[in-house]
Amino acid sequence: MSVASAIKNDRLLEDRRKLGAFYTPERLSQILADWVIRSPSDTILEPSFGGCGFLQAARNRLFALGRADPRPQIFGCDIDPVAFEYLANTLGAPVDLMRFVQSDFLAIEPGGSWPKAFSGIVANPPYIPYQALETKQRTDLSRRKWRIDGVGGRASLWAYFIAHAVSFLEPGGRMAWVLPGAFLQADYARPIRDYLSASFGRTAAIVLRERIFLDAGTDEETVILLADGYLAARAPSPIQLAEASTLPDLVRLISNWDMGSWAAGQTEARPASLSLTANERTVLEALDNRSDCIAFGTIASVQIGLVTGDNKFFILSRDGLERAGLSDSDCTPILAKFISAQGLSYTLLDHDRVSGEGGRTYLVGRPSGERSAALMAYHETFGDIRRMATSTFSKRRIWWQPNDGKVPDAFFPVMHHHGPRLVLNPDGMTNTNTIHRVYFRDKASQPKRKLIALSLLTTFAQVSAEMVGRRYGSGVLKHEPREAERIRILMPAGIAAPTINRAFERVNRLLRNGDRDAATAAADALIMKAAALDESVNVVLSKMLIDIRLRRRPWPRLARE
Repeated sequence: MSVASAIKNDRLLEDRRKLGAFYTPERLSQILADWVIRSPSDTILEPSFGGCGFLQAARNRLFALGRADPRPQIFGCDIDPVAFEYLANTLGAPVDLMRFVQSDFLAIEPGGSWPKAFSGIVANPPYIPYQALETKQRTDLSRRKWRIDGVGGRASLWAYFIAHAVSFLEPGGRMAWVLPGAFLQADYARPIRDYLSASFGRTAAIVLRERIFLDAGTDEETVILLADGYLAARAPSPIQLAEASTLPDLVRLISNWDMGSWAAGQTEARPASLSLTANERTVLEALDNRSDCIAFGTIASVQIGLVTGDNKFFILSRDGLERAGLSDSDCTPILAKFISAQGLSYTLLDHDRVSGEGGRTYLVGRPSGERSAALMAYHETFGDIRRMATSTFSKRRIWWQPNDGKVPDAFFPVMHHHGPRLVLNPDGMTNTNTIHRVYFRDKASQPKRKLIALSLLTTFAQVSAEMVGRRYGSGVLKHEPREAERIRILMPAGIAAPTINRAFERVNRLLRNGDRDAATAAADALIMKAAALDESVNVVLSKMLIDIRLRRRPWPRLARE
């Protein structure tokens, strides 16, 4: 490939990313079109046809069912003019601009040059997150009335595509969608899941372990949504949930589902539960039913950290502090990144270490709200226009005072790769909203707090964290506050304070030395022994945790047939 061709390809890829367009692999397009299309008379809609993979697959399927010229039964829409170049090459020129419309699908209503309803919809909608949408578009989408009630708020663009597309489906019709993992995990997707459960005779969501869009520059997890029998549901039925390692596995799962021989889970469970064997489920259930097994939220409240509105302005390094002409008295020590907390506690000594390494560890502003002349001068550098454009500032009484004065008992990561860790806060620092604040509900003693931190690090608690967390893209695991509170931990009675303190110091030291596995093993040794659990239980838990974590990390494109 020439340099000019490579540059052109990079530009095209970047343009597609901006549109949230990741073209469906040919084999997957055909699998889904074969499932959706049952009759040679079916009419098919693709609301964002992009590279035309679904259109070609629909034509192939209708040909196979005996339709000599299936093109009049295939309709589509796309906002990208490049998609129409693909269309001419796929279905032939000239393009029928009555059946294929260059427009935003969300601006089109049923009828017009299209049939009032279609027997099938196949789609890979744009994956544009809420934050990347233009302000006017976000406002318009949130205010609009959709067929699916409750869609709005912070929903990504794909959610609106589903909410609009159901208006184009005829009773008894089928849909197949290629969706991001957020379909199963995001709060904004719940109204969609509820609607599908209530409106279709049966619905399935299949998680693909294989990351099919790696070539397009994204490691987003893929969920295949199948919905059959529109408006045929007699009563709401849970969406069935399963996992396919590769595309051949997907074909077998769909076939088994159609034949009624697929015993699937339900979408109230997280995808992490899909890898569990019957024995592993039994072990987890037995542990969960113990009297000393509790939800983290029964002993601690998890809350979001400080939202400054502009971290670069309000959180400075030692050098940044000096350049701004500010002194230590103008600031408050802050934990800005969880990675800075290496052990089971974060102290002023840790703060000084991170500061000495150039880390941003100072929150501009005094808890009292008093301002020195230097602090006032620094605030003036923000600028009125910039200040008016920062929405966070309108939500607090004084725009330049991000510190609410609340001091957490401990810190908990929002996102992480290796599982969560509770970090105690003995020296009373605050933290940003990339880290959750933890407050113990009963003013727990220091030994109890240490025991909680140790228990959260055990293999059992780490498995539980995987079950309630949300997994994203590159394999990161995320916990919203209420999800963190649902993590189950073992709190066996009768462990003496000196024993807890020794174990805490050992685990803290191991973590600071970078030996996470040894730290978990030491926490297991304390908690499992005190709970009188057999070593075989931890063997099962350890295998379980390894399997779950492997599954949430990206797989390469292993199967192309």
